[in-house]
Amino acid sequence: MKVQGIHHISSIVGHAQKNIDFYASVLGLRLVKNTLNYDDQYSYHFYYGNRDGSSGLTTTFPMTDSIEGHSGSGQVDTLVYAVPSGSFEFWHNRLVEFGFKPYYYDRFGMKRLAFSDPDGLEIEMIEVNRFDESAWEYNGITKEVAIIEITGSILFSNNPPQSLKLLVDGLGYQLINEDEEFYLLKINDQFLYLNKQIMARGRMGIGSVHHIAFKVDNEEIALWHQKLIDLGMKPTEIKNRKYFKSIYFREPGGVLIELATEGPGVLIDETVERLGSNLLMPPHFKEYEDEVREKLMPVTVREVSKLEGYGYRDRYEHDLLVKKQRVKEELTYLLRKSKTGSLSEEEKETLKTLRQDFITLR
Repeated sequence: MKVQGIHHISSIVGHAQKNIDFYASVLGLRLVKNTLNYDDQYSYHFYYGNRDGSSGLTTTFPMTDSIEGHSGSGQVDTLVYAVPSGSFEFWHNRLVEFGFKPYYYDRFGMKRLAFSDPDGLEIEMIEVNRFDESAWEYNGITKEVAIIEITGSILFSNNPPQSLKLLVDGLGYQLINEDEEFYLLKINDQFLYLNKQIMARGRMGIGSVHHIAFKVDNEEIALWHQKLIDLGMKPTEIKNRKYFKSIYFREPGGVLIELATEGPGVLIDETVERLGSNLLMPPHFKEYEDEVREKLMPVTVREVSKLEGYGYRDRYEHDLLVKKQRVKEELTYLLRKSKTGSLSEEEKETLKTLRQDFITLR
């Protein structure tokens, strides 16, 4: 019994709208699920993937006021995406245009395009000789260059030999190469890179990966639970995450791992055409729905040409900024009109009110 590769990778990020703008508009991934953190009804949980959510998922937990995290031992460090062969130039130019600083390097004979996301998460791209027929085409990204899937990840263990044993003997990965820094493991054309040298411990927070999830058959989740116990792990109970069932455990090197079933999948409550278009409440938060919607920062998928304008942390601050901008625009219009012509009595009263509002909102 083996895992089938990466199901998803979940990270802690900062501003929710900035996160959507980056992953949906800059990288061109589709927001396939807009829901809540299962353990916190006041925090979003975003799922990104291809057009129908059939690729490995990138998921994020926006936590604007969280501490800053950093990678280190006991954590997943880097997310690796596969992109079509010949698309590196497109991606390098696109990232530069959006203000990022991508660079190339080689590992195990494979060229990589590396960069950091707006919160500091490490991302790499590698070219493969295929493209995704279900790719999501958005904001200038076509299927000929679109991200295909998560194809790998870098793990920083605080006990590399035991982590290697668990990944190979327990989960079914194959050790195919190694150098001075990393072991290279493979399963179903996906790769893991496991460190050899122990580094300082990482800290969970904005800009860090929370966990990595491996895909397992729907019918095998209970068998995996027992297998983990037999391997000396301490798995959680099987959890129903609506779109899949999950088990969580920490492997010997401290990395938090999830085993997640293939199904039922993200199409269980939305059609392909409507994926990600609505905020979906987990069943156990339904009683708080009105309160949650009132507090959550409003977010939208939109085409952007630059990342800016995130000077708010919640709905209150967002609405305040919107009101301030509206007052400023109306005030500017009436002041200009007053210099070129006369104002009506109604406009004079409006100008007076707007001046007071502008002072109050400063």
